Amino acid sequence: MTHRVSPLFALLLILQANVHGADPDWTVPRTEYGHPDLQGLWTNATQTPFLRPRSLGNRQAYTEEEARELERIAREEEARRLLPGDPARPPPPVGGVINQQADQNFDIAPIEIARINGEYRTSIIIDPPDGRLPPRLDFKDVYEQWREQGFGPSDGPEMRSIQDRCIAALVQLPLLYTFGAVNSADGDNPSRNIQIVQNGNYVLILWEYFGAARIVRLADDHLDNFGPKWRGDSIARYEGDSLVIHTRNFRPEQTNAFLRASAELEITETFTPVSPDELVFRFTIVDPLVYAQSITGEISLQRMAPGEKLYEFACHEGNYSFPSILRAARMEEAGLLR
Repeated sequence: MTHRVSPLFALLLILQANVHGADPDWTVPRTEYGHPDLQGLWTNATQTPFLRPRSLGNRQAYTEEEARELERIAREEEARRLLPGDPARPPPPVGGVINQQADQNFDIAPIEIARINGEYRTSIIIDPPDGRLPPRLDFKDVYEQWREQGFGPSDGPEMRSIQDRCIAALVQLPLLYTFGAVNSADGDNPSRNIQIVQNGNYVLILWEYFGAARIVRLADDHLDNFGPKWRGDSIARYEGDSLVIHTRNFRPEQTNAFLRASAELEITETFTPVSPDELVFRFTIVDPLVYAQSITGEISLQRMAPGEKLYEFACHEGNYSFPSILRAARMEEAGLLR
């Protein structure tokens, strides 16, 4: 597939690269097909949250001193976390929440504040200007509709999240998971790591978390006749040094409590190399039934260090737990559980 690039558009791409802090003397390498070479293993470990703290308002960046202080605090917290646990510590309080702390202890807490265009970003979201999700419209997603029809969370496997069912992660596309339901500082886990492979007609993005492989066609048109898909239908094109991916036709079950979605959801992703070891990942989310405006965010992807790699990730909870979950719900309904 050939795309014509006008001189004006080429100039805009150069300016965009400079905005992201690219070295003007560095030339983006090309694949054997003439496309910008984005291949390799990438990660985006950062403590910068998806949503900006409300106290920061429209402030998009920290000063360098503020960023360094936040990183210092994170290092101290990480050092404390790695200390041996107190064997005499009391049990969790009655009614308290027990999470996956044992698993999280194997994660490496992210330290650095995301830095793009020389700015230490206060949030992944850059638009709306307050770094928050825009107002939600009067829309009910598929799970809310089912609840209104009287279905409970254990009435059948369909009522549970797709992550509970080991079908896919909660989010619509892989890198959105990193930005999490609360913030990005929840651990340096497999959700942050991807591998990019390119050939003449496709781009493959392998997500370590859930072992999800996105095979993206270089094409101009979506395959609308095949209906909605898990992770949607993605097509890609190259614009100068950038890879641009557009995705739509998501399954309605891929909505989640953090980022509600309808059948009208569309996501545009842009991967732009700015140095041999850095890509700037930019995304724009549009869902006119759910949100009053689009949502745009940016994050830096760093090349993983030599010797680091992706590992197999397997989800088995849904295979083993669901018969027990549903059986317990039926026993409770029959008054056999107290």
